[in-house]
Amino acid sequence: MIAAAMDDRIHALGRGTRTAVARLYSEEMIGVAHDAQDCRVAHELRKVQSRSGFTDEIHKLKARLKQAHERVVSIPIANPICHESAAAASSSGSCRVARNPVGIGKPVEELLSMLDEVEGETEQTRVISIVGFGGLGKTTLARTVYDSPCAKKFYGRAWVAAGRSREINGDGVSEILRDILCQFRCREAKDGDKDNEILRDVLSRVDRQQLEALLAEHFKVTRYLVVIDDIGMEQWAGINSIFQDNGRNNRILLTTTIQSTANICRHGNGYVYQLNTLGKEDSKEIALGLRSPELEQGSTKLLQKCGGLPLALVSVSDFLKSSVEPTGELCADLCRNLGSHLREKHGHDNFTELRNVLMHNYDSLSVYEMTCLLYLGVFPNNRPLKRKVLIRRWLAEGYARSDSLRSEENIADETFNRLIDRNIIQSIDTRNNKQVKTCRTHGIMHEFVLYKSVSQGFIATSSHDHPRPCAYVNNACHLSVHGGSLTNSDASDEDLSRVRSVSGKAGDAISYVRKCKLLRVLDLEECSDLEDSHLKHIGKLWHLKYLSVGGTIEKLPSSIEGLHCLETLDLRRTKIKTLPVEAIMLSHLAHLFGKFTVEKDDLKSASKMSKVMKFFSGNKSNLKTLAGFAISERQGFLQLMSHMKNLRNVKIWCQPVANGSNYVTDLSEAIQKFTKVPMDSVGSRSLSLESEECSEDFLSLLDFEPCPEGSKYDIRSLKLHGKLLQLPPFVTLLACLTELSISSSTLTRNLLSSLINLRNLLTSS
Repeated sequence: MIAAAMDDRIHALGRGTRTAVARLYSEEMIGVAHDAQDCRVAHELRKVQSRSGFTDEIHKLKARLKQAHERVVSIPIANPICHESAAAASSSGSCRVARNPVGIGKPVEELLSMLDEVEGETEQTRVISIVGFGGLGKTTLARTVYDSPCAKKFYGRAWVAAGRSREINGDGVSEILRDILCQFRCREAKDGDKDNEILRDVLSRVDRQQLEALLAEHFKVTRYLVVIDDIGMEQWAGINSIFQDNGRNNRILLTTTIQSTANICRHGNGYVYQLNTLGKEDSKEIALGLRSPELEQGSTKLLQKCGGLPLALVSVSDFLKSSVEPTGELCADLCRNLGSHLREKHGHDNFTELRNVLMHNYDSLSVYEMTCLLYLGVFPNNRPLKRKVLIRRWLAEGYARSDSLRSEENIADETFNRLIDRNIIQSIDTRNNKQVKTCRTHGIMHEFVLYKSVSQGFIATSSHDHPRPCAYVNNACHLSVHGGSLTNSDASDEDLSRVRSVSGKAGDAISYVRKCKLLRVLDLEECSDLEDSHLKHIGKLWHLKYLSVGGTIEKLPSSIEGLHCLETLDLRRTKIKTLPVEAIMLSHLAHLFGKFTVEKDDLKSASKMSKVMKFFSGNKSNLKTLAGFAISERQGFLQLMSHMKNLRNVKIWCQPVANGSNYVTDLSEAIQKFTKVPMDSVGSRSLSLESEECSEDFLSLLDFEPCPEGSKYDIRSLKLHGKLLQLPPFVTLLACLTELSISSSTLTRNLLSSLINLRNLLTSS
């Protein structure tokens, strides 16, 4: 509710973009929202001992909300167009064009080839969209192409800055049309500047409908090249219909930071040109120019943070030029304080333009999206992030809540996709279905986000590059420990009383974790020195929803049964080979990762096995992902699998046994029960089978019965890893299979030719 109210007020303040006042209001409201949630949880934990104490805390929160609201309401709301203007001025479309651009030779060559006529292709209008994060040099690239001799063969040419058009007119559509028409007319008349001004004055009184009609006449007979810099989705929707296909190979070149806008604008026969960051040598040339070995060595980390973004590199170059003599020590100092330069002005400011671009991206997000972006600061720069891990952590933190009918998972997916769409998050690796698998934040955007989140007290970090300001430690929600260590004073009861998550190479931090009464996320999978004793009190973290550990841990304590809220348990980096039944009987547990079996003592206990069977048969489990378990007999997970009603993703390691006939039969039955659903059921199950240790014909021995009428085997994704001479017969019965991955050292042509029978298969690898 607080987030929704905040977005409504911010929309009133500035048509969806945040002014300085709106930005401060956002930050204050985020803090109030977190405090309200902490107050509720603390009451549940009886930290607030009495009802009167809880009531007092609620009254204080209400007073803070009222005061903040009154402060903002008392400020007059300026003309929305002014705010739109400010946003446009800070967008990539209004960035300066580099005079001597570096590293764009190949992109220019590739774009010029797209302007050319293609032999054998029908002469038609083609739209080319240049897309990428703000500051990548899209405007410079487009201008270089527009000014090239090859582009001058187009009789009608026009360059339009759509961002500036929004300053003059709300959506900017009329101004774009007026600008194109004016440039066409001026080029035809070849009049002087005074006549051009008269023409512009005349056209300023022409309405949109008349502009469209006049342009339509030009487009009928003219071969044209139109470049629209920083195009928006609404603007394209308003103007795309006027670009007539007159059979003259016209070209429209657009730039945008939004991926979906680029995809829509390209039309059926167009192109999307993804502009990439610069390499190391080009980065050094822009930022350092002529450089000494000492300067080059001292600037390594600084250039890594710039991430090959031209605008960031130019800003660094301007900063270094303003000094008496650039040195490696100066670069190191700038590297340590880069975040502060991105957030606030420092004397003779060389980072204004870059800061505006970063702030524009940040301000364009909703409150929930903004919080999710700030959360990325807990991860180290340039560390690849798994999409599913990030989404599960957002969910565990409560940063994907919705009052609508959509699930929290859908909201989290939508937030992630929006950050990808805006190129704030970069895709590193994608699945066969084009869904992003791993990603990272742009280096310079990560630095901006990290400094902003630390200065707001959203994150506390012990990184050497980012010492924690004392004023913000006590209010930190998230503790990120990378490249540093905690001291006793850092981890006092007061400091950690509101910490919701601990992440990173925490080392000694585990000894303080039990003091974090509100902890929801504990991610210590990178800690190599974790031992079994460190998890002794883990069961006291009643609100823990996400647990991922590594190190030399070999056994989970029985106190794990106290984690009633746990949703994700990731043990892949541990040495744990067996699990107590208490770990799999957590009612909220949805995702379980590792490679283990059920503890033998539990398997031998008839009472325990009866209890766990009743737990799953009674539909008390929420387990959706089990990836996975090792089997060499029917008992254990294989026995329980068919009773797990909500299971959707399974990974099984198959191990050889002396007499495996019953074992194969039991495995076949378990998989059939897992995948068999009514014909009208809508789902998406995935199965991964690892059989590297088994014989070449092991998977072929799996025997499925034909599905009865009204049922189907619903597996959308299947991964087979092992020795395969032929496609296992059961695969052909999977009518819903769309994704198949086979990893085998014994692939044959016959096996691959069998794939032709899988009619719905979309991808294979």
